Amino acid sequence: MELVLATNFDDHLVERVRDLPVTTFFGGFPVSLTGGGRPPYILPHISEERFAEHLEVIHRTDRKFFATLNSNDLGLKEYAPDFLPRFREEVDHLIDLGVDGFVVALPLLLEVIRSSHPNVPVSVSTFARLRTVNQAMYFRRLGAEHVILEEGNRDFRLIKGLARAKVPVEVLVNQTCIRDCPYRGHHLNTSSLCSQEGGEQLWFEHPILQCGLEVVRDPTKLVSSIWVRPEDLAVYEEAGVERFKISGRNRSTDWLEKVARAYTERKYEGNLLDILSFVQVKAPSQALSAIGHSSKAAGEPISALQRAFRPLQEVRIDNQGFPPGFMRRIAETDCEHISCASCGYCARVAEKVVHIGGHPLSDYRSPEEIPPSHAALAGFGGAMPPSDPEK
Repeated sequence: MELVLATNFDDHLVERVRDLPVTTFFGGFPVSLTGGGRPPYILPHISEERFAEHLEVIHRTDRKFFATLNSNDLGLKEYAPDFLPRFREEVDHLIDLGVDGFVVALPLLLEVIRSSHPNVPVSVSTFARLRTVNQAMYFRRLGAEHVILEEGNRDFRLIKGLARAKVPVEVLVNQTCIRDCPYRGHHLNTSSLCSQEGGEQLWFEHPILQCGLEVVRDPTKLVSSIWVRPEDLAVYEEAGVERFKISGRNRSTDWLEKVARAYTERKYEGNLLDILSFVQVKAPSQALSAIGHSSKAAGEPISALQRAFRPLQEVRIDNQGFPPGFMRRIAETDCEHISCASCGYCARVAEKVVHIGGHPLSDYRSPEEIPPSHAALAGFGGAMPPSDPEK
């Protein structure tokens, strides 16, 4: 097993996971020519000197570092005559700083990197949204070394098909995106565009609010979402996966170590959400509170949205309560071609393992009326409003 771990650019992280099977770290600058897959407001802002120093620490432990240039939308900037020369300069500069490889989502960027640096490894980002073997083969023919699955990480027909085609697969394990998320494309474009040079300034991504409201309406989605428990890694290994990715570039060193250790030990005793990048409740709640104090989007719709999230401030998923063979049952189900309502397996498991406010899921009642999420949209652009209404 190999772990690919997000870095927050704290050198102590590298030392604290030295005994774990972490072979690669990944991360990048908050803003770049192409963008890096995460909005700048959540990432550590580092100098080039600090970046290079951190990579030296990684290299001293015989690990590699991959830079994230994984936007899925360049805002048509790629058509400017100077874009490709500037991109090649950016890649060359990152290699000079110590970068060992890259993570990209666009075939164009993969093609350009491989033409200039044929021996530099490149992974295909989750932002490429790979869902078929043929899609993966296109990237492989362009020179990709690994493909990273997130949305398809419970599609075992796909995973086994990729293994048969000899496509090395990396599975992202600790994201809580809801299954078949209708907001996913918009979310990725938002993250991509705002992390590019000259991109629109924003301090919260509206699709996270939309996603969070889906959980408010139906908390069983916490179990049907696209995470992987540490206890279920063997199911993936049997299907041909050896490489597992842990996200959390904006998280603390303690948290990143805890998550990496849980997946190394293949178990976690406690609240599963402790080791997942669970943003669907706290992040929207904090964002709504901020704009509730501003003139941008105040009013009853915002208050009603805030009330909708309140019951979920204390959510627990009892990781020891899952039935034996949970992921094997998922692997045998054709989730891609049936509805969750017609299957019901994850909902039945959720009744056993999900607790809200210390009570079983069966006690939860979703709000009868939830205002449309776009009531808050205008409040998320520009500079973040002060949290104190008196400021």
